[in-house]
Amino acid sequence: MQKIITPCVILAGGKSSRLGQDKTQIHFGGYPLSQWLVMRFENMCENLYVSAKQRDKFNFHAEFLIEKSPIYAPLVGMINAFTLLDSKEIIFLSVDTPFISQETLLALDSKDSPIVYAQSEFKAHYLISKWQRSTLDSLLWAYKSKSYALHRIVESHLHEIVPISEEEGLNINTMQDYENALLRLDKLNKLKG
Repeated sequence: MQKIITPCVILAGGKSSRLGQDKTQIHFGGYPLSQWLVMRFENMCENLYVSAKQRDKFNFHAEFLIEKSPIYAPLVGMINAFTLLDSKEIIFLSVDTPFISQETLLALDSKDSPIVYAQSEFKAHYLISKWQRSTLDSLLWAYKSKSYALHRIVESHLHEIVPISEEEGLNINTMQDYENALLRLDKLNKLKG
């Protein structure tokens, strides 16, 4: 399958407060989760970046976009990406969603609305999404007004949805999520093997 040309940014600048440890560094498939994701997504994306608060905790090569804001919110990484990358649109992926498929990325990339995001049966995944530069003013306004919830921005723009399964949209937010993700990874590896 052809690689996606639209820049893809893995958002890895969060606090991981619900997990209780830095989720970018948790063990996943023999690597830190962030490295595992980079290795996986660089096969799918021509231009892949990692947005993070600091570079030194990542012991692998990647293109990093360093966030200068002390605020821990995904929209900080999104604003940073639009500021540093000269692109009309960017695909955003959260560091805690390891099972996103190339088919989903291609589906996001094929849509032309200002915001396109993945939706599983029970959850909207605003961080498995493609945002156009036209949303940047709204992101900046939300940041300045300390209104960090992305759903308000989504609701005020034309948007489209790409359906995904609950399994594909699995977020690693808690230790139970992490255990479920490891079980799913083990199952997928056995299917390949």
